[in-house]
Amino acid sequence: MRCKLKSSRTKAGVAALLAGLCSGPLLACGPNFPNSFLDTGDQGLLVAPVADFSGELARLNLEPARFHAVTNGGTFAGEAAEAELRDLARALQPEGQPSQDSAQICARHRAEREKLTAYQAGVEKSQVSRPLAWDENTKEWIYGPPAVPPPEFPPIVSTAGLPEEFADYFEGAVAWANPALTNKEPAREAWRRLLSLPAPDRHYKATWAAFMLGKSLQRQDPARATAYFRRVRDLCEHGFVDSLGLAAASLGLEAQTEWQQGNTAGAMELYLEQFAAGDLTAANSLRRVASTVLQTATAGDLKALAADKRIERVITACLISRRRAGDLEEAQRAGRWLAAVEAAGVTDLESAEKLALAAYQAGEWEPAQRWLQRAPATPAAQWLQAKLWLRAGKVDQAAALLAKAALLFPLAPPATNAPAQFQDDLTVPGSTYLSGEITASRQVLGELGALRLARREYAEALDALLRSGFWMDAAYVAERVLTVDELKNYVDRNWPAAADVKQNSEENAAPNPPGDFARQIRHLLARRLARLHRSAEAREYYPAPWRPRADALARALAKGTDTNSPAEERAGALFDAALITQTNGMDLFGTETAPDWRIHDGYFEAGVTAAMRTNQHPAALRPSEDELRRAGESAAVPEARFHYRFQAAALAWQAALLMPDNSDQTARVLCRAGSWIKNLDAQKADVFYKALVRRCRKTAIGGQADRMRWFPVLDEAGNPLPFQPPTVK
Repeated sequence: MRCKLKSSRTKAGVAALLAGLCSGPLLACGPNFPNSFLDTGDQGLLVAPVADFSGELARLNLEPARFHAVTNGGTFAGEAAEAELRDLARALQPEGQPSQDSAQICARHRAEREKLTAYQAGVEKSQVSRPLAWDENTKEWIYGPPAVPPPEFPPIVSTAGLPEEFADYFEGAVAWANPALTNKEPAREAWRRLLSLPAPDRHYKATWAAFMLGKSLQRQDPARATAYFRRVRDLCEHGFVDSLGLAAASLGLEAQTEWQQGNTAGAMELYLEQFAAGDLTAANSLRRVASTVLQTATAGDLKALAADKRIERVITACLISRRRAGDLEEAQRAGRWLAAVEAAGVTDLESAEKLALAAYQAGEWEPAQRWLQRAPATPAAQWLQAKLWLRAGKVDQAAALLAKAALLFPLAPPATNAPAQFQDDLTVPGSTYLSGEITASRQVLGELGALRLARREYAEALDALLRSGFWMDAAYVAERVLTVDELKNYVDRNWPAAADVKQNSEENAAPNPPGDFARQIRHLLARRLARLHRSAEAREYYPAPWRPRADALARALAKGTDTNSPAEERAGALFDAALITQTNGMDLFGTETAPDWRIHDGYFEAGVTAAMRTNQHPAALRPSEDELRRAGESAAVPEARFHYRFQAAALAWQAALLMPDNSDQTARVLCRAGSWIKNLDAQKADVFYKALVRRCRKTAIGGQADRMRWFPVLDEAGNPLPFQPPTVK
């Protein structure tokens, strides 16, 4: 309730009725619940972090790129067409002065180029429309015929007035795309002709021709293809135009060619250079190569690759950025790689913490500890060491080290644009498939909060869990473990009203946690104070939109419990309070976790509960007897789902006690109040049904209730809807 009851008789009557009004649990179901520690035992603390592969590549200190990738976000065919038209305009206007002839040539070539681009888009659309089906004969998945038929190749002509290099390139492009030409030698002939032009006459399209020649020969003549890819970069370095970023792209195609020829190290070096050039596809290519190496390479090949410092770091990065921890095959691959690194005599200190992480992810605790002993005391190394100590049962040592490590994982991002460090890119998987990843800074602080709870450091546990964004865990501690006065003192010290929060932030106070938890923890405190009849204290902690309803409830309760007022007025006020409680109880004094589950808007039952904590097996996070005692003492009354509806029914019962028998209004009060809880607990609702029939049988509502043997459904005016008893056959 929201205020102290002035009548001890009324207060006792409400409490007595509430003690009997309780409901059984409802089954939980739902989409995506918040991440939490306290309902997972030690699993939440011991989970292995996962690295970021692209971040690891960025920290390799690669040489400055000689070339730069071009990415505009569109399709390659569309980008190529636009880049070509821009180059053509420059070629036709070397002095930058537009002319009518050059504009017409550009316009006519654009029209022909768009025909080719549209055809290529149609081919792609047709290809992606092919359905994938299971072939019972071959026992394989095969692609069926396209649902969208491929387009017909359009008639395309070369525009008169095109510079020779543009005409030659376009002739080759048309021949390459034409499905009627199964032999693509005419395309290659046109591009070779372009490359034979004097240097000034192939300034714009030489790189394009060399690139396409390499691509066209990639399968049938890898050596010649590689030579053309290298020529693309040589042309670029000698000042030929590369408006499409083909020099960077050629690195990827050459790497692909090298990999197909068995040169894994050479392929990875080329992909790294492509990555340094800003081509985002290089990271995926490197991951694919490294994954294949981990899966198929021999022990000797792995040892040779591990001996190359840069290649070792790429493969290790791939291993620790995979999100399949606990998978047996992944563990075996990690074990083979760790053995190869040991055999290669790797002593790189920068790799030590990452190899320790690889071992931890694979469940290899001794190798993980061995690599950590070689690693410097980095934040990530300290975090992993704390986890290993927890696994060894050294809870006190782990808690002390985790408290130290948490300071090295700031929640607020750095003010500078300094490159991210290894620990900055670490994450852990969310508790559900859809809940996303948790940053290392949040996870470390959350783990510390969970450990502090087990060590009975309750306010400190709440602070860590709240600031790290583990709201469900924080809500459980705030609602069930701290006393209400301990919670109030904590909130007053750390989360003052909104205006003060802004001022404190400007004074370099601790950063606010994600999700506006300052408002949420204050609202939780308001509801908890209200449940303990401390309305006056609760008011300032409510969010502004809820204060008018809280005030209205407080006024109604004050009037309803004033024994100096007439019984009729008191009854009306108590029923007004019951209505407010029924309709707004979740936000005025509902529990954030069990039993009301405001955290899920009341729709689901899932998360941390006192009962679940009681049943946890012995572990580092096992709750203390003191925590369980506190949780029991902080239970809602009654400890039942939607407990505020029982509160509302109890207030309506008190209102009905002040009202005359066989009154339509009395019947409405009893009928509505019983209906509030009839689907929660039919046995407790039966108390209201029997009172309705016994006291108001002569009313339309009471008479129909007697005939129905249950509550009538009332219309908006409060009158019973017609009832037709079932026909007995």
